Amino acid sequence: MTSDAGVMTQDTDYAGHIQEALHELRQMAQTPRLVTSPDDLEALEREIRQRTDRLGSLLVGQHLQQALESDAFQAEQEQLVRQWPYPLKNHGKVRVMIRTAQGLAVPVQVTYYRRKGQRRAGKRSAGMYAGLVLLGIYDRCTPALASEVSLLAAMLGSLAEAQDVLATRGVELDTKTVRLIAYRYAARARLAQQIERTAFTDTVAGRRVVISSDGGRLRLRETKRGPQTRVCGA
Repeated sequence: MTSDAGVMTQDTDYAGHIQEALHELRQMAQTPRLVTSPDDLEALEREIRQRTDRLGSLLVGQHLQQALESDAFQAEQEQLVRQWPYPLKNHGKVRVMIRTAQGLAVPVQVTYYRRKGQRRAGKRSAGMYAGLVLLGIYDRCTPALASEVSLLAAMLGSLAEAQDVLATRGVELDTKTVRLIAYRYAARARLAQQIERTAFTDTVAGRRVVISSDGGRLRLRETKRGPQTRVCGA
């Protein structure tokens, strides 16, 4: 178990780590700490928050892994791959670190798909994680974290301020990452709005439909008696 750089653990066997985090919290509950100054109280609150955030991130990772491995969700991933705009090839499962709303990264094993065909000029074709797409996980962030980052980036005066506010919550992201998450989240939101506006909620099933068209103003060339009309610019 490690918490360096906001990483919770490097393996996906969450049961032991969750029990360890619960044991640490039980110990804190059974042995109350005497606080005698504002600094002591601040340190206590910070430690409790770190431990609860750790437990929360582990639970998120566990639920993510269970969802990705379920038969029903596997079927949904296969359906998404079949409907993808171009053919994809299964390259097996890989470990991906996902940032949670608690600010810590947890690993999940997820199937990686890449476009079929040979590489061109040594370039690797972009791939995708069908399971993460279905769960709304983009840029290695859970939807809750991406939403919060985007909200702070829009509300505050600069990306640096958003970065500072996130850091006080234990979410360590550099300015470039904050910008990337916020811009891509906004782009997906605009696309979703466009899709909602163009969606047809009514159906014509079982109805008689009349379709008509208007040709507009048409000019027909007909042979007429008399001298030919001179064309302007001729």
